[in-house]
Amino acid sequence: MNWSPSRREFLTVAGPGGVAPSVAADRRASLGNVSLGNATDAVPDHPFAPTPDVEWSVDTDAEEALLRRSAADDAVYLTTETGVRGFSPDGTELWRRRIARDDADYPVDIHPGTGVVYAEGEAGLHALDAADGHTRWQYSGEGGVAERHVDVSLVTSETVFVHEDGIAAVAASDGRERWRFRPDDSFWFNPHLGGDTLYAGTTHGHLYALSAADGSVRWHADRSAEGTPRFSVVDVTDDVVLAWDYETGRLCGFDRDDGALRWRFDADADERGFPGVVLEDAAYLGGGRRLRAISTAGGTERWRYDAGGPVVGWPRIDDRTAYFGTRGGVHAVSTADGTGRWRFSTDADARASVIGVTDGTVVVDSESEVVYGLDAKRGRLRWRFDHPGRSRWLTQVTDGGVYFVTESGTIYALSSPGSTPLYDAYRTVTSPVALAVGGLVGAAVLARAYRHRGLDCDARDDSAAPTGFADFELGDRLAKSDSAAVFAARTPAGDRVALTRITPGAIADDAFEAAVETWVDLDVRGVLGVRTWGTEPSPWVATDPVDASLADRAEDLPIADLAHALADAAETVHRAHRVGVTHGALGPGTIWLSDGEVRVGGWRLAAVRRDESPAGPTEPNDPETADSDRLAALAADLLGDSATDRDRPGELDAVLSRALAADPAEGYDSPLRFADALRWAVRE
Repeated sequence: MNWSPSRREFLTVAGPGGVAPSVAADRRASLGNVSLGNATDAVPDHPFAPTPDVEWSVDTDAEEALLRRSAADDAVYLTTETGVRGFSPDGTELWRRRIARDDADYPVDIHPGTGVVYAEGEAGLHALDAADGHTRWQYSGEGGVAERHVDVSLVTSETVFVHEDGIAAVAASDGRERWRFRPDDSFWFNPHLGGDTLYAGTTHGHLYALSAADGSVRWHADRSAEGTPRFSVVDVTDDVVLAWDYETGRLCGFDRDDGALRWRFDADADERGFPGVVLEDAAYLGGGRRLRAISTAGGTERWRYDAGGPVVGWPRIDDRTAYFGTRGGVHAVSTADGTGRWRFSTDADARASVIGVTDGTVVVDSESEVVYGLDAKRGRLRWRFDHPGRSRWLTQVTDGGVYFVTESGTIYALSSPGSTPLYDAYRTVTSPVALAVGGLVGAAVLARAYRHRGLDCDARDDSAAPTGFADFELGDRLAKSDSAAVFAARTPAGDRVALTRITPGAIADDAFEAAVETWVDLDVRGVLGVRTWGTEPSPWVATDPVDASLADRAEDLPIADLAHALADAAETVHRAHRVGVTHGALGPGTIWLSDGEVRVGGWRLAAVRRDESPAGPTEPNDPETADSDRLAALAADLLGDSATDRDRPGELDAVLSRALAADPAEGYDSPLRFADALRWAVRE
């Protein structure tokens, strides 16, 4: 992808005298902010924020109810103080069953399985058919009469493990008890199944490893001499059983083979329950105002992050990022090193809980009677849903939807609203610089957004199929070179992306795949994110959506904004160099504007094509120097035509002259130095 450095070849889209408000207006809020990934949302009040689509809602008149959804059956269950109701995926009530209980002050506890839902009642455990609610079987304890409440501890496709006078394994098919194990004291909370072994802790410092097949003891760890630790097994890795001590707030690691204590970590957590989640080789713990990553191998702290306020609930981990809430906000933190990626403000003095991540959206439930959908990568608001009355714990998140019930008993099923041009435009025109520019720019942007929304709706109703490629619907072409073209596009689900389509034969498939894998693994701020890629019918890459290339908007931008945008791109290249990745072909078609921010794309793609060329590379042998030279040439090209501009700072010529020095020793020693110099030259 040999992007030409000629400015004229890349500025044909921009018209004379035009304005690029989505970039110019937001420059102080984003383009000129080197910490833009950590900035709070620029529109805290969220006016014009899109609302999600309400797929269905049902008023059940059931107060203080709880909602559970079965991923296996795509069914929804509502539990009340008197029984259980089953709903189909479209919200139709299919059945309701009355369940007698000892304690009628709380909703019935249920545990969805495959084709069945298990309900705890006064007479024992009821296995209810998911389709019509009839009782498949009932389990009433060892002697056929439940002497105490039967708690479901764990459900698998073959076995229901219950907590009643010890722990018992009940056949999921017919409710017959297979085995029972009674420790000397009581089990504490639910066991954890790891392979064919059940791990369970007790109220007085004992930990057991039991055969899931017959309940025989494989090993037993006795820590009762240390007081009365109450162990709850929270996870099992390949080598370690992780148990949380409710009495002391410690996380303990026991050897999976023999139960020997390997390590203990004092979490100093405010929560009595386990305030974290375990993923791969680390446990992520929230406690007080901190989130910490603890090695599961040795119990050592890898990093800590100060949230500035009490952490709410436990973090959700997705794509190497931990998401969690605080009072009035949401944080995204890198799981690699604990650096903050972004923060979002709800602008409400209420606890916000991250309840899940689905399809690139972080779903947040706030006690201010609002559910938010946030972009997982940037922290920008995608949608918000205001509802009367608080939602009841716990809101359910699936691959395509959000389900919750309010205190008054109304069930909601929500889905993403899709594109949001009106809100994006409002975010732009209400930024500090846009407000300073005046109302005409704002009116123009909002009017364009309204027209875009109308055209978008018309397009959905149009039966004529647009141009397609590899299951994508192609829109406007955003850039073109002799070996590739970039299009605005939509996925089969309707999500916006930017699609780079490589000319057939321009890059070998194996070289293309290696380049894209390098791009995908490049986890630094400012890189245009890759969503998916393929090689049929020719190589292609789908990335996060973009608005335009920097070259397309260059003529319309004030000099200072253009210099800041180039500086942001240079700083992104510097971050990549720090982790050992070079770009290989920086040019006008690889630097993009996306939602008012600068993103660098096309990593390694043109470089591998040039490496295959018989002519060979025509740039310095050092790839980092080559990147710096291309940045300098691009900056000189885009900023050079402003030489007669009366607003052009005098220092800019000196900065560009040094960057273009023939002797590398006389130039800037890194893209970061060049970025700093550009910002200094256009300082206000």
